[in-house]
Amino acid sequence: MGPGVETVAPSGTAATGPGAEPAAPPVRATRPRNRRELIIAAARELFSRDGYANAAMSDIAAAVGIGPSALYRHFGGKQELLHAVVTEALDSCLAGLYPAGPGELDALVQDFAASALARRELGVLWQREARHLPAEQHAELTRRLHAARRTLAGQLSAARPELGPAHTELLSWGTLGVAASLAYQHVELTTPDLVARLMHRVATSAPPGLGEPRLDAPRGTLRHRSRREALLAAATELFAERGYASVSLEDTGAAVGIAGQSIYHHFASKHDLLATAVHRGAERLWVDLAEVLASALDHAGALRHLVWRYVRMALVSRHLVTVIATEAEHLQEADRLRTRQFQRDYIAEWLELLHAVHPAMTPAEARVRVQTVLTVVNDVARTPRLATRPGIDRALYQLDCELLELEPVPLPE
Repeated sequence: MGPGVETVAPSGTAATGPGAEPAAPPVRATRPRNRRELIIAAARELFSRDGYANAAMSDIAAAVGIGPSALYRHFGGKQELLHAVVTEALDSCLAGLYPAGPGELDALVQDFAASALARRELGVLWQREARHLPAEQHAELTRRLHAARRTLAGQLSAARPELGPAHTELLSWGTLGVAASLAYQHVELTTPDLVARLMHRVATSAPPGLGEPRLDAPRGTLRHRSRREALLAAATELFAERGYASVSLEDTGAAVGIAGQSIYHHFASKHDLLATAVHRGAERLWVDLAEVLASALDHAGALRHLVWRYVRMALVSRHLVTVIATEAEHLQEADRLRTRQFQRDYIAEWLELLHAVHPAMTPAEARVRVQTVLTVVNDVARTPRLATRPGIDRALYQLDCELLELEPVPLPE
């Protein structure tokens, strides 16, 4: 998730839905056989809603109706509990990829949509919270995810033998992106039908040609003359690659050759750096949107142009996309609220355009489609093997237009 993706909590699972009363915790005197599962379920909800850093073990214990000491009999610490939560969510969500036979695309998307909806929190748990795990645990879970992606790619190849490796890779990651988007959907989805339709739309797409990944392409050597801008660019990259909590102001200064008190001439704190980066990204999106609206001749043209501008921004600014997706929880309250309001307002602009193009589409379906488009773009932009392929911008543009039920013609300049 990146710019344009609302980072507030998921609205609930298919079983609960928005506004549902929370399940009453078990009476503290009882000892249910499934207490470990209850703890994982409570932690999953709190981590996805409030963020790992903001959810205390005492909060989780209270949600289950036990004391902290009872909680520690099952898990030695919060990081161990996070590993159990992410592992369970990953395995449960991806379980739907395996029952269908080779090439049974309709059965595959139905099964996967159902399992993804049952663990709709996975997107935020994986993209935001799994970064808090030790490197070896994160690497092992990454291997599981890639193995599942290869299974999905194999199913696509069996159903569509005309596809080459580049396209199966894009479409398999895009299908996983539909599942990831569910964590950010503020819509009650009581059945997996719409999710399955979107997955099927991705899996049956025929995007234009893609070149080979350019993972070893040389990076530009030009740098900002402004020390403030150099610090901001370095901080954005460091936050994206190592996580906000692992980067100090001194690390940022060292990256651009600034040491000691000189850093404070430009930014008052690390929080100031993060807030500036996030707000910079927000303002860029608003400028793009204003230019699109000013030049469009109709709503459909505006929406196509907006898709193209968003794709280009995400591919060029992947570090910024990553920071907004994974580190916004570290913003101070006023900045966090401001960011959430921006995200709501920005998505509302997409929904207004989509409603004008498809007036019969329900608001819930429109919101699901828009959030899916933004999540798929963000995920591809953060996947170097895809983001560095020549032609990926046009491929994403076409795929996103199809997800919005737009004819993808012709490409905006």
